[in-house]
Amino acid sequence: MSRPLQTTALLLALALPLSALAGPSVGYVDMQKVLEESRIGQQVQEQLRKDFEPRGRALAEEEQTLMQMQQSLERDAPLMSEAQVGKQRAELKERIAAYQKEAAQLQRELMKAQQEKGREIVVPAREVVNAIAEKRGLDMVVERGQNGLLYIDEELDITEAVIERLDDK
Repeated sequence: MSRPLQTTALLLALALPLSALAGPSVGYVDMQKVLEESRIGQQVQEQLRKDFEPRGRALAEEEQTLMQMQQSLERDAPLMSEAQVGKQRAELKERIAAYQKEAAQLQRELMKAQQEKGREIVVPAREVVNAIAEKRGLDMVVERGQNGLLYIDEELDITEAVIERLDDK
């Protein structure tokens, strides 16, 4: 290589920032852990539990009752008339349909509430992730557990810092 080319290459190398030579810096956050372990996440989970647990218990009790009714019918059917068996089966079928309808409704309401309450966590969490990324000079932060992310070095994890800063707010 000629002297002028060497000098130009040296000047270009000095002009490039070291971070550009090192490549982009990446971090990751485990949002599920943030949702489960941060104070705000635990408060949201507790509120959802308070709101939905009584109805869930009632459904569980109805399920037990339906199972007992079905077992009783199977046990006693040989001793009953066809009309009695038909009547009890129709009643059982009707109650099972009502149970399934109520369970599906509860599930839809719970999912909707989880999404709404989740926003109460995600918005401040994203702000914290952005602040931490800027402070650490990260070019990108990905979410752990996303499809396609097969391996990532544990040293790139900023989850605990996100939880700590969320709890400080």
